[in-house]
Amino acid sequence: MADVFVREARLIDAAGFAAVQRHSWLDSAAALGLPAPPDADLMQRSWEKAVMAPPSDRHHTWVAVETSSDDEVVVGVAALSPASDPDLDADVCLELLVFTVDPPHRSKGHGSRLLTAALQTASAGGEGEAVVWLASGDDSLRRFLEAAGGATDGAHRTLAADDAELDADGAHELRQVRLGTILKGPELEPGAQ
Repeated sequence: MADVFVREARLIDAAGFAAVQRHSWLDSAAALGLPAPPDADLMQRSWEKAVMAPPSDRHHTWVAVETSSDDEVVVGVAALSPASDPDLDADVCLELLVFTVDPPHRSKGHGSRLLTAALQTASAGGEGEAVVWLASGDDSLRRFLEAAGGATDGAHRTLAADDAELDADGAHELRQVRLGTILKGPELEPGAQ
């Protein structure tokens, strides 16, 4: 039986971080109408930089790992940064930029552990609020986040990689809703995922 835990990401985790994010993206692409994810090497280099030289002390990355006697595998990832939406106070609000568990490893508690680590770190750092954008059709993630105390705040947006590529049905658009939560402290206990 493997040990499971969450810890801050390290440089050695960048390839695993990118792989989990990319695998999850590919898994969701067809169902949510997402474009293909970036190149795996590009994603890995991006996470190497984020882990080794975060832009501020309010940027954080975590990995959920499963370990056995001879191996450690990244199975989930999360990243926080100051909120960038103009209607939010970036001095007291963080955004959960990345939050995903590799599809074969879901429903084992990794999502709960990742979310708890992110929200407890934010709360301990004095943050007042956290938000996350999610695809409007991702009902499973939305139920999970709502069970953890998240609530829609009325904000929504539509993203398109390149407006020139949109077909008549807007198939290359990604509609998102924003959920937020007030941070009350380390006693937050998200539901199991």
